[in-house]
Amino acid sequence: MEQPRSWLVKNLSLLSTVLRNDWELLTETRNNVKILKIKKVDIEYEFDQKVSKNANGGYLMGMQIEPSKSEETKKMENEEKTQKLK
Repeated sequence: MEQPRSWLVKNLSLLSTVLRNDWELLTETRNNVKILKIKKVDIEYEFDQKVSKNANGGYLMGMQIEPSKSEETKKMENEEKTQKLK
């Protein structure tokens, strides 16, 4: 059985909604690249990938999210290891 691969989750988040829900909006520059951050208490998300540019000079920003392994995936991996040991 093929193992799950890393994949990009796409989710649209509006800045007005973020600000209305008491998240902080921050920017940072790393290696001459602007990074947009949203932060609330001890949770922070970095939008560090420019997805596209519009005619007005604005950008659609994104981030890569690595999904965690589900319990079913862990179970399958353990079964495969057990089969190899037999």
